[in-house]
Amino acid sequence: MSEKERNKRINEHSRQLINLEQRLKTIELDVEPRGRLSLAFEAIEEDLDEIKSRITKLEQNTEHRFNRLDAKLEVIIEYMTGVRDLPEE
Repeated sequence: MSEKERNKRINEHSRQLINLEQRLKTIELDVEPRGRLSLAFEAIEEDLDEIKSRITKLEQNTEHRFNRLDAKLEVIIEYMTGVRDLPEE
């Protein structure tokens, strides 16, 4: 192999090494504790917490509305039948 070819290969390897170093730095910046990926995961976590909170409120509201409807139905049934409590045995 001629000196020219060796130099060409060395230069090519040097460029590849520099390219790899730059990519590694980019990945490190993206993944580090305050990097873009970490910030994105934090944003997703906040969104999920908000969704969980909304679902909990909806469940509580639905349960409250169901209890109110149940109480109204009991009053209607008592009024229509004249029966307060039926024996369970």
